[in-house]
Formats: sequence, structure tokens, C-alpha cells
Amino acid sequence: MSRTAALSAALLMASACGGRAPAAPSPGTLALTCSARTLLAGDSVVCRATVALVNVSLDAVWTSSDPSIATSEGVGLFIGKSGGQATVTATHSGQSVSAPLTVDLQDVLRATASAYQGDFKVGTTATFWLQGSYGVASANSGRLTLVVTDQTGATVSTSEPLTVPRGGDKYILSTTFTLRPGTTRVCRTGELQIGSTTLTVVPVVSLVPCLDVAP
Repeated sequence: MSRTAALSAALLMASACGGRAPAAPSPGTLALTCSARTLLAGDSVVCRATVALVNVSLDAVWTSSDPSIATSEGVGLFIGKSGGQATVTATHSGQSVSAPLTVDLQDVLRATASAYQGDFKVGTTATFWLQGSYGVASANSGRLTLVVTDQTGATVSTSEPLTVPRGGDKYILSTTFTLRPGTTRVCRTGELQIGSTTLTVVPVVSLVPCLDVAP
């Protein structure tokens, strides 16, 4: 059987069985895509509103059906706040399109960005920053701290403890310290204390967890 005859037969069979090929989206139809449909509380998801067959991001109005579960930061960015499911919606030119978003609440601590300032010489003052996300599920609150240690593991400085409520969100911690004589290296670590449990996050190499100190 030729390819043309086989295609004709398949179409006749679909017609006889009442089958119908799914209709392609009409030009101008609003579509919604998200980088994930499930995320941890404290993490982010990015959504895009596009016009079918054009695939151009639109300047849409973004909303969440339950901001206590997933809150809109605008421009398609949503942050998981607590466990549950919310519906995210994009509205543009009178059209709206929605998608479900599931948030899983767990005890978790992550580091996503960092910065530092100073000469990092003995006797000078320096500052470390650490940014990331957290989740508190097993207690009503937790306590976040940035800890700076030297080459021996001794504590050089800690940030002011930040008490956070049950749920998830982003954080930024910082601490300023003086580089004491004998210090050759300083490293930063994030800590989240939940009850008697302490979660620790060490920034990956690309986030510069440690810096050498000049004499």
C-alpha cells in the first residue's frame, strides 16, 4: 500500500469511528507555561504568558488564587510560601489563562547567591553576604544565621539571628567582622535552627564560600 493510500485509509477509519484530530490553537490565543508545576516552599517558579503560534512573552497581570501558598512577585515570578495547591493566572488584553501550582513544605535551607566586600587583609574589616531560600515545616518558627569561621573552624563572626515563621521564603543575611592576626582563611556557612535541629548549607564553589586572608 502506498503512503498516500495508507494515510487516506487512516483518515477514513478515524471518520468512521467518530475520531477527530485535536484542533490547533487559534492565533492570538493566550497560553501559559511555567518552569515547574511543583516546588518547595521558599523556592521560585517562573511562568510565561505567550500568544499561541507567536511565542512572544507578554506583559501580563499575574495573580495567585491563594497568596498564602504561592505569592506573585510580578513578571511571572511566584514564590512558594506554604504547603498546598494554588492556581496561578495570567491576564492580558481581556484574556486569562490559569495553571495549578503545588507547593511542598519541608525543613530546608538553600544558598543561591553571595557577595563580599573588603581587602581581606589582617587588621581590616570585611563583610560577607549570603542569599537563598528556606522552609520551616516541623515547628512554628526557625532561626537563620550566617556563620563565618577561620581556617581552624573557630567562629569569627555571626549575623544577627533572623527569626522566621513556619513556611518558606527568601532570605538575605550579612555580617561584618575584623580579620584578626593569625587568620589566613575565612569561610561562610548558613544555618537554620528548627527546635533542636540545625540545618547547614555551605555555598557551592561558584558562590565563593571561602576567601584567603593576606598577612
